[in-house]
Parts: sequence; C-alpha cells; structure tokens
Amino acid sequence: MSARPTRILALVALVVGPLTLIVTNLAQWLLQPAGADPTAADAAAQFPQVWLVVGLLAVFGPLIWLAGLPATAALATGRGAVVTGVGTLLTGAGLAAGIGHLAAFFSAYGAIAQAGLPAGDEKTMIAAVEAEPLGGVLLIVFLVCYSIGPIVLTVGLRLARRVAVWVPIAAILTAGADLFGGPIAGIVQLVALAAAWGAIVVAVARRDAGLRPRGA
Repeated sequence: MSARPTRILALVALVVGPLTLIVTNLAQWLLQPAGADPTAADAAAQFPQVWLVVGLLAVFGPLIWLAGLPATAALATGRGAVVTGVGTLLTGAGLAAGIGHLAAFFSAYGAIAQAGLPAGDEKTMIAAVEAEPLGGVLLIVFLVCYSIGPIVLTVGLRLARRVAVWVPIAAILTAGADLFGGPIAGIVQLVALAAAWGAIVVAVARRDAGLRPRGA
C-alpha cells in the first residue's frame, strides 16, 4: 500500500477514534434513567437500543483509534522519538485495556437488564460485576495509561517540533479533568481532548509536505 492511502487511513482512525469517545460520553450524560438511585442496569433496561449503539461505539471506537497510532509515532524522528514512542505505547495499552473494560461493562449490564431479575437478585449481580477483578484491572490500566500516555506522546511530539506548545497542555487538561466532577469539568475534558488530537491529526496530514505548526 502506498504512503498516501496509508496516511489517509491513519487520519480517518485518528478522527473517528476520539470522535466516538466524545459521542459516547455525551450519550451517557443524556441517558438518565427514571427511578430512585438508578444504576447502569436501569439505563440499559430503559434505553436498550441506545445502550447497544453506545456500547458498540465505545468498543469499536478505540479499536479504530489504535490504527492511527503508528502514523502518530512516525511523526517524531531523532529528537523526541523515544518519548513519542513511549507515549504511543502507553496510549495504545490504555486503548486496548479500554476495549476490554468497556466490552465487559456494556455487555454485563445489558445482560442484567435483559434477565429481568428480582430487585434483590439484580443488586447482587451488580455487586458481583463491580467486584470482578479482571474488569477492575482493565479499568485501572485504561485510566492510568490513557491519562499518562497522551501527555508523554504530545511532549515527545513537541520535542520533535511537530505540534505547538499548547498541545501537551491540552493533554494535561484532558487527564486532569478526571479529578473533578460535574458537567463543567466534563466539557473541559472533551474540548481539550478534541484540541489535542485535532492537532495531532493536522500534524499527520502536514507531515509529507514538511510543514510545521504555527508556534513550533
């Protein structure tokens, strides 16, 4: 395959991946099931079609995203290459763990919703799902690697002068917003995510032309 089609596929992956994450986050904010102390199983029961679509996007989005990481790592040669490579590996590990965690999350709560269990049994199943160790490990790996990976990655790209100085700051904001609750922090996180990965998309698109970003 020639370089141009490969780069186009990478660009598509780098656009679709973050976009699916943004869409699934917004969709989950809008899924507000009725009832006292609603759970994810309630959301799956009351919005089964939306739950399935969001689950598919949440699982296949990171899978597509992974396809764009090699082109991202290739942006840095010489200075910044090692840091960019480490950041790419961490980001890839986070996305891969996220695929497993999100597949287990959406399928487990979807199955509980479809089972039609009595309230007491449903609570027992939910507690068992939340205590299951494999899902917990995958969640931790996803949170840690996906938070740290893009920061290291964008720092490496900045050292290689492939992105502007604000891009690592946007990656830090994306990770740091997880420490705060509420809609404002969530909006800041999604905007910072779109800005950081949008800059990476531009860098990959401009690579063959030998262009640098403004402020580089």
